[in-house]
Amino acid sequence: MKKLRTLKIIAAVLFLISLFCTVDLGLNLLFNTLPSAHDGSFGIHSVLHAVFNVFGDSLWSFDRFFLAFKNAAWITYALLAANVILHLIKEKDKTTAHLKGTGQA
Repeated sequence: MKKLRTLKIIAAVLFLISLFCTVDLGLNLLFNTLPSAHDGSFGIHSVLHAVFNVFGDSLWSFDRFFLAFKNAAWITYALLAANVILHLIKEKDKTTAHLKGTGQA
């Protein structure tokens, strides 16, 4: 049970980090779709880039932003599914333990 709890905490933290990255990339992508926001070149307007220099060079194209956002969104979705599955396993274990305690199992 303790291993499951540790696994749930790790999965939740990874999900939150992934969600933050996905939102950051999505906002960056949206900013670069506005023609009035830039002069034809795509800039990096990101918290992740400002703090951690995540994106490296500034030679990003719209396709590269979209691909990074798409990949981040799929990773976030997979981590969400993993968190839901871990929650369902925990609830099943709780129900089974409760039934064993009452003698109904």
